[in-house]
Formats: sequence, structure tokens, C-alpha cells
Amino acid sequence: MNPVSRQSLLLALTVVAACDRSNVEVEPGVSLELAESRASLISDINYRLALAIPGEQDEDIDGTVAISFTLSDDSERLQLDFREDADHLHEVISNGETIPIDFRDEHVLIPPDSLRTGSNLIEIEFTAGSTSLNRNPEYLYTLFVPDRARTAFPLFDQPDLKATYELTLEVPAGWAAMSNAPVASVEDQEIRFERSDLISSYLFSFVAGKFDTVVRAVGGRKMTMLHRETDGEKVARNLDEIFNLHAAALDWLEDYTGIGYPYQKFGFVLIPAHPYSGMEHVGAIQYRASTLFLEEAPSDTQLLRRAALIAHEAAHMWFGDLVTMRWFNDVWTKEVFANLMAGKIVNPSFPNINHELNFLVRHYPAAYSVDRTSGANPIRQHLPNLNEAGQMYGAIIYNKAPIMMRELELMIGEALFREGIQEYLETFSFANATWPELIEILDRKTDADLAAWSDAWVNRPGRPEFDQPGDVMTYGLFHPRAGELDNWQTLDEISRASLLINTYENLLSNRTMPPADYLDRILGFAEQETNALILDLLLDQVRQTYWLLLDDGTRAAKAPVVETMLWDAMLARTQASERKTLFLAFVDIALTPRALARAQQVWAGDQEVDDLPLGEDDRIGIAQELAVKLPAEAEDIIDAQVARTDNPDSLRMLEFIRPSLSPQREIRDRFFESLADETNRESELWVLEALENLHHPLRTRESERYIAPSLELLQEIQVTGDIFFPKAWLDATLGNYRSDSAVTSVRSFLEERPKYNEQLRMKILQSADMLFRANAITSVADQGER
Repeated sequence: MNPVSRQSLLLALTVVAACDRSNVEVEPGVSLELAESRASLISDINYRLALAIPGEQDEDIDGTVAISFTLSDDSERLQLDFREDADHLHEVISNGETIPIDFRDEHVLIPPDSLRTGSNLIEIEFTAGSTSLNRNPEYLYTLFVPDRARTAFPLFDQPDLKATYELTLEVPAGWAAMSNAPVASVEDQEIRFERSDLISSYLFSFVAGKFDTVVRAVGGRKMTMLHRETDGEKVARNLDEIFNLHAAALDWLEDYTGIGYPYQKFGFVLIPAHPYSGMEHVGAIQYRASTLFLEEAPSDTQLLRRAALIAHEAAHMWFGDLVTMRWFNDVWTKEVFANLMAGKIVNPSFPNINHELNFLVRHYPAAYSVDRTSGANPIRQHLPNLNEAGQMYGAIIYNKAPIMMRELELMIGEALFREGIQEYLETFSFANATWPELIEILDRKTDADLAAWSDAWVNRPGRPEFDQPGDVMTYGLFHPRAGELDNWQTLDEISRASLLINTYENLLSNRTMPPADYLDRILGFAEQETNALILDLLLDQVRQTYWLLLDDGTRAAKAPVVETMLWDAMLARTQASERKTLFLAFVDIALTPRALARAQQVWAGDQEVDDLPLGEDDRIGIAQELAVKLPAEAEDIIDAQVARTDNPDSLRMLEFIRPSLSPQREIRDRFFESLADETNRESELWVLEALENLHHPLRTRESERYIAPSLELLQEIQVTGDIFFPKAWLDATLGNYRSDSAVTSVRSFLEERPKYNEQLRMKILQSADMLFRANAITSVADQGER
């Protein structure tokens, strides 16, 4: 059975036959009602899209799209999605006849008298919207997840109306391009791609710009990579491993699933300051360049995370791309499978890493950071409109869901689990499925009541609490016992990490020792700890305790001790990766003139430390920290870093964030105010870097005034930003505060808006949780902050 007919059959079987065929209300976004109605009527979709991309970033991109499809009922009007201004639409032709442009609430309306049962063709001339084209001076890339394709061109933008795409790009001379399908022809400055495989609209993608192209065949599999890295040594030392990791992941997935790689081609693009670590566009994965091009002397943990990221995105070719959720309330299913498969793929290649420990430290603290809050959300949520789909993402789907899926596999056994997954993929290939449909497949293979089990894990928020100690991998909070840290060094690795996580969670609930005492304990542990994963966990707790949970006087008194311990521990290590980890932690907590002088000398190259390799990205981060802590030297520090930075994209980033590092509050104020303009938020990773500088713990007294206007911008940011940006904006804004007035700002904002968007309310409460807890712990009613 060919993919298109399979999709049509499945839609016919799964959509209620008696679906209301009356005109669906026209409203912004893509409502569930509209999506269900269109899925019952439309099939066999193809888009022929042509775009003319000018050399100048601010010039319009003109385009045409020809949409062919089969319609089962022509009695009602049809809605095409296009989230742009009406003046971006120039002509609409339906089945050969020009029709008046009827544009309302982000939709192009096609009247029934210009449609017909059977084959239809709608042609539209338009100016492309720029919201999701991520335009830069020398390149652009699309990010259409979850419903952002409609910000660029008119289409049916929902995951269960899979389609084929035929793309033609007119690009400036010297530009390369990549899309989901192979290149069919290149003539002058026109690049035409073959017809793509059947994919959801959020997975359609193209990248164009000044990129270097690398083509390799590994094990007979051809792969193409585009990148913009100017450091040839960095490229050379990473290139082989990047290609080999992709090839190994694809080979493993073919074997595990029993399904060969499902698409015509495979490629990936490494993009500077990409807002995500990776995005699984079919055959054209996008990565943040720094996640694959690692600096010199990476740790085993960094190498594992790169391998896991590559395996995660490769797994999406089957889990998410081949079989896609029907609606974005099940977006977590594709993420949890990608995470699960990634672990299976890469773990055997890292025998020196304790993978149970890695799973524990990667997932449990992050899941708890949401599940302990008053804004906790279940794994599966209600979603009435796709314009809120971005808020489905977060630590619960990326961290709690993998814990749940691990429990499921242990419950039914690896063999039956794999058998069920293969049946799921075969049944719904090139189509869409829901979580209950997967549970139904697995339920038939076991005596366990998976439906009830699923309801408890998937549909309910929060974590359980226990009075008695339990298994170290149990999800939940165990109430502390006196003296349980005393024998910490005698415990095995997983028990040590589990105890640290649980003790810290209880500390945040005010159930254990004073934070200053806890800092002393974990500093001693960090000094002796030889496991890199546990050392990373300890240093994260040191940073948070030091900056958030100590009052200013205690922190000042502790600073020399903490600085000396980290510096000496760094020098005592023999591995370069461990030295770098401890040195960067030292830079983060440095407060005294002696410590800051040491950090500055190493950064500037005036003091050499053996086996401490610092790359360009490392030095840029250190320069920002020094500029904040040494305000009198801030301009000179940034000037010096600009002078020693070679990568042009990094230079653009430095110039963007420079105002956030200024010692003059007026300059920082103007920079913050500029972020109210959407065009100044286009490079979201840069914005987050700048926010971290604005809201540095040493600046909270002056920057607290940014909290209220930042919250007021949130709804606009949710509309204009990419999926992770609203939560990241909140984390960067609220993460370093603890004062009574900061608490009041957040609580007053929510109390004054009882009808505020519920998803965003939850995100605010999640991001403000540490603020509330630090405030309760430190009781800073009358205490000013730095």
C-alpha cells in the first residue's frame, strides 16, 4: 500500500464519520475543531512552493504556492492558514479562476463555489512572512514547529495533514541550500528540489546561505553537512566523529525497528546560535553548531551528550517523522521515544560511563524542578488550539516522560516492548497516531493494566512524597533522615547521586540543614569526587546554593573559602576536561579581588595553567562574567574579547549583547527596553545571553525593575517566539531573585489577571519556584540584594 492511500485509509478509520460539516468558526490559530474537520475532508496534498530570497536581510521574499489536494465534500468553505497581514496576499486562484481575496483571523477563505469534490488546485501569490525564517546577513533557516509554517506561506498547518513538497529557491550567488528532498537541479541562482516524502508541515524545512558543504559516505550511506565554522582545527577534530555517530545511529535504528531509513536523503546543518540543540526536519536535521563542534578536551559527559543528541535526532526520523502525533497534545510521545532510543544507541559506546547514573542525573532534577512547583503540568495536556502548542514543551516531556517510559519497558519487558513498537511503526507509517493507540497495542501483549498505569503517570501532575527510604531510582521525594550524609563517601555512585538530589530537594523545602552548612558539606564532596557526572551535579548545587540560598553577608564570608577550594581542586586534577569544569565553576563564583584577578589573568593569557584548554566560546563566556564583576574594566574586557574572536557570527553576538554588559544602568535600561520590539528578539539565544547578564545575581537590586515589564511581554513572546523561548525568557528573568519585592511582583501580576492564559500562568509559576523557595529560606524581608 502506498503512503498516501495508507494515510487516507487511517484518517477515514480514525476520524468520526459524523463530523460536523458546517462552516467551522474562523478564529486565530488552528483550532482542534478546524483541524478535525479538515482531516475528515482533505487528503493527497502537495505544495509546489517557489521563493525568491534576496541578498539583503531586510528585503521582502516573494513567493508562489500551488496547493493540490483531494476534497471529499465541496459544500463548505475551506480555510487555509496564513499568519500574516492581509497585504502579504496578492492573488488567489482556485481551480483556474481568480477569486476575491477573503482573509480573516489568520485564514485565507476559499468559497465552496470555487471548489469541487475530487481534485483541486489553489494557487497563491504572496510575500512570505519572516517570523520563522530566521534571517541573518548571510543565511536563513526555517523553524516551523509547532504551527509556524503558516507564518511563512499559506497552507493547511496541522500535523495530521501530511503532504509532499516541491520547493524552488532563488538565492544570491554563492549560497548553498538544503531541504527535505534531494536537489533536482541548479541553474544560475535557482535551486530546485525533488518532490519530498510525505511529511507534516512542521517538519518541512529549508536552509540557505553561505555555508561550507561536506559530503561523505559512511558504510555506503551518503550524508551531507552544511556549516559556517571558521576554525579549521575545530572542524577537523570533530568531523569524523560527527559523521560516524550519525551513521551508527541510523544503522541501529533500522535494525531495532525493522524498517529501513524511510526517506530519500539524509543531511544536517550546523547553525550558529540555533535556538534548539537540534530539530528533526526530515532528511535535513538542524543543530546548534556548538553542540556538535566541541571545544578542545571535551569531557566524557560532553562527548556522551553530543552522541545522545545525534542519536535523538536520528531516532526522530522514525519516531515523530515517520509516525507523527495526530495533535500536539501528544508531542511528548515523539520526544520520549527519541530520548529512549538515544540511550539504547549510544550507551554501549561509552563503557566507562555509568548509564544508570547518567539517566538519574540528567532526568530527575530537571523533572523535579517543574513537578515540585505550583505550576506543575501533566505529561499529556489539553490543547484547544495549535497556537498554544509551543507551551506543551518543557522539562516534564523531556525528563519526566523518559522516567515513565523506562518504567513501562521494565514492566512489560524489552522483547515485548520492542515488538509493540515495531507494530506501532508499521501500522502508522507515514501517518499519525495517539498515545492511547500505542497503549492499546502494548496492552494486548501483557497482563498488566496499562491503561490505569498510564492514567496515573501521564494524566496527573506532581510527584509523590514518601516517609520511608526507597529504591534510588524511584520517582518522588523521600523525607530526610538524620545523619544520612555522614556515610556519603562509602555509597556507590548511584546512591551518592540519589542522596544528593533528594537532600537538595528537601533543602528547598526547608526540611534539612541551613544552606551554609549544606554548602560546606558538598564542597568537601566535590573536592574528593572522581565521577564527572556527580561532580557536575555537585557544582550545580554549589552554584545555586551560593548565589540563591545564602544571604549576602554569609556569601561574602564564604567566598574566599569556596574560591580557594575550587582553584586548588582544579589544579589537583590531572584530566584537562575536569580542570576546565572546575575552572569555569571557579569563574562563576569568583567574588574577591584575588579570585577575579586569577580568572582575568587566565582569560587574558597572562597566566598559563597546564592542561586547561579554553576555546573561543569558553573565553567569550568568561569575558561576560568578568565584565559584570569588574564594571570599571567592562568596556576594555569586551574590546579585548572582540579583538581575539575570529568567528564572524560570534562577533555579531558579542556586539548584540555588549549593552547588557555595560556598567552604566542607563545603557542597560535602553537595551532592555529595545527587547519590546520583536525584531530585536530574533536571535533568541543572544537575547537569553543578554538577559543572564542583565539579571546577574550581583545586579538584582538594579534589575528587579525589569521583572514586571518582562512578564507583561510574555504573551507577545509566546506568539512571536520559538517553542522554548517563553520559558527560557522567564527562567533568565526570574532565576536569580529572592527578595520580597520580587515575589510580590510575580504574585501581583498573576492576581491582577485572573483570566490570564493558563499555560503561561503555569510557566510563570514554574520559573518563579526557586524565587519563592529562596525567599522563604533566606527571609530577606528587609535585606537589600547586590
